[in-house]
Amino acid sequence: MIAEAAPVSAHVVKAFNTLFRDVLAAGGPLDVFIAGDDAQAKARVSTFIRSLGMRPQDTGDLGMAHWLEGAGLLSVGLAGNGVGNLNFSLGVNLG
Repeated sequence: MIAEAAPVSAHVVKAFNTLFRDVLAAGGPLDVFIAGDDAQAKARVSTFIRSLGMRPQDTGDLGMAHWLEGAGLLSVGLAGNGVGNLNFSLGVNLG
């Protein structure tokens, strides 16, 4: 398979990879980590996330997408070894 580059006009925003399907389906006030280089694109994705009753958490530019991948792997490790199920999510505690 040959990968093609995204069009120059594309705006990439990384989001949702740290949430398991079952947690997403349950809904609720979950934190959704996002990363991207275009402020307007991140604002649109943030609006969508809020419309789902969730909280967007801006982690910075698209370079942070690499670290969000690691957070997704951390979740998988916790599901298999620590928490023992898929009924959890990573989040930010502002309290």
